[in-house]
Order: sequence, then C-alpha cells, then structure tokens
Amino acid sequence: MSRMRAGTLWRVLALWLLSVAAWGQEDDDHADDYTQKLFTVSISGTRVVLTCPVEAEGGDIHWERDEKSLPNTKKELDLTDFSEMEHSGYYSCYVGTKNKENEHILYLKARVCEACMEVDLTTVASIVVADVCVTLGLLLLVYYWSKNRKAKCKPVTRGAGAGGRPRGEPARLGRGGSSWGGKGSEALARSRQRL
Repeated sequence: MSRMRAGTLWRVLALWLLSVAAWGQEDDDHADDYTQKLFTVSISGTRVVLTCPVEAEGGDIHWERDEKSLPNTKKELDLTDFSEMEHSGYYSCYVGTKNKENEHILYLKARVCEACMEVDLTTVASIVVADVCVTLGLLLLVYYWSKNRKAKCKPVTRGAGAGGRPRGEPARLGRGGSSWGGKGSEALARSRQRL
C-alpha cells in the first residue's frame, strides 16, 4: 500500500512541475515586449564611442548624460579624451519625446589609457607558452649543470684535526677511562708520567 502512495505522490509532483514550467514559459513570451536593446560600446585609447540601439526613422536621436541633454543628434556618441572621473555616469538615448518605452539607459564607467596596446588572445597565449618553455629550459639546464658538476667533484675526506680521529677508528682510552686523541692528550699523558 505504501508503494501505491509513493507512486501517486511522484505522479502528482511531476504534473505540478510540468504545469509550473508551462506557466513560466507563458510569462517569458510577454517579457520580450519589455526587453531593453543593448548599447554598443567601443573603447580605443582614450576614445569611447557609444552606439544607441534605437533606429531613428526620420527623427533625431537625443542623448543625455545624468539627465542633462548633450548636443549630439547622431546614432553614435563620440567621447574623445574620456576621463573616468568626468565622463562616467548614466547615458540615455531616445527618438522623439522621452518616455519609458523609447528611452534606453546605460551606466558607463570605463578605464582608458593613452599608451595602451590592444593584443588579441592568440598573441597573449603565444607569449605565455614561450615564457613557460624558456623557464622549463633554464630549469633543465641548471639541473644537468649541477648534476655534472657534482659528479666531477672529489669526495671530501675528514682529516684528523684538533682532537679528531679518522672515521671508523675506535677511540683510544687512557688511564681513568677518558679518551685520548690528538697532541693535547699526548702532552697530558706525558705530564702524568713525570709525576
């Protein structure tokens, strides 16, 4: 009996999801009427060009920045010597009288530079690949150079320094169980014999 309830529950859930999806699609069909068209923004050096998405059918296109009228009546608004501080803000364009249906709004905040150079993706990828190859080549060169240099070096042997003894030689024990080694211990042994 519980299997029957679970199966019925899944069927009801599936029907509910399908009805919500269909209802959402109907809403999307009406959303196209209110969708804003997109501006085209072109940046080159210190020059910024905005292209209004409105088609002017016999009328002039009016431009505004922060709700202040601009003298341009063309489809493109050319902002030469663009400054982020002075020229950033809300730009709008419309044909005829301004109202919500025909006004298109864009918030523009762009960074420009005078000595910039435009580089395409292939050039950047080539530079990165070349840099990685050079770095790996230098890494291998240093590795093999140090490996060859290590092989040519003579092995270091420890000499019998002050109080030291060669490796592997057992320590000599003197009277009283102390270890003797080196010139200082021989002198001490001679002075004890005299006494």
